[in-house]
Amino acid sequence: MAELPPLNALRTFLFAAETQSFKRAAERLFVTQAAVSHQIRLLEDTLGTQLFQRLNREVRLTQEGERLLPYVRSAFKSLRIGVEQLKTDGEPNRLTISVIPSFASRWLVFHLKDFQQQYPEIHVILQPGLGLETFDNPGVDLAVRFGIGNYDGLRSEILMRDSMIAVAIPGLTQSESITIEQLKTLPLLEDFSAGSVGWNNWLVDQNQNPDDFRIALTIQDSSMVIDATLNGQGVGLVRKSLAQKLIDQNSLLQVMETEIPTPFSYFLVAPESHFQKGKNKLFADWLKKELERSFLPEYLAYYGS
Repeated sequence: MAELPPLNALRTFLFAAETQSFKRAAERLFVTQAAVSHQIRLLEDTLGTQLFQRLNREVRLTQEGERLLPYVRSAFKSLRIGVEQLKTDGEPNRLTISVIPSFASRWLVFHLKDFQQQYPEIHVILQPGLGLETFDNPGVDLAVRFGIGNYDGLRSEILMRDSMIAVAIPGLTQSESITIEQLKTLPLLEDFSAGSVGWNNWLVDQNQNPDDFRIALTIQDSSMVIDATLNGQGVGLVRKSLAQKLIDQNSLLQVMETEIPTPFSYFLVAPESHFQKGKNKLFADWLKKELERSFLPEYLAYYGS
């Protein structure tokens, strides 16, 4: 690697370029104007090119100076971020996320590849679990939870609402959609885990008598209901967030348009101080953008309302 110019000279260049004045740069750096001039001359001699045009009361960047500026600005920005991370985070490249298993297996693991490509220096560790993360373990950075968001002593950022939809494998019925009358002839599968809505509620909402339908299987596990549906065992009433990728892949079909909102939503949860860590900010920003690409805007509760 070619030897770099002195760091102090590059820092002085950045201040002088942004203020367009050796005098103002000196004031911000708490040095004399002569010291600024000396550092700029040292940098120019090291690089073998003129970086500034010296005018009467100001300086202007030459073409070479304009080319250099964005690289120096970016380098010092990266240095500041790195130093700040070390001040507040003993492991700035290790990101541990506590996450509900269904969301981890049905959505997050498929999308993490993009985060890893953007930030290959960050080692991501997923800890699936249903229990509320208390953050007594200092190694956990963030948690993704499905609930109502009132977690004592923790900050909750709502990520996305959810809804229950009716899905089936292609070929279970003769068409991609089914009618209420057809639904009466098919076995129904439902998710009975916390925050989900069962067939009885769905049918009553549609002004139907649940006694006219056959609920064949109830499972207190969101992912297992999807597995049973994929196995062709009937029409599953499942969370849209967990089925969306399978629908996009045509492994499942949403066979009825009706969607029932769930009482729970997805939240990003952590102590307030955790949201200030650099790696956590990167993940939170990425997660919101990735959810935006995956779901319709009305589900993305972080927009407001």
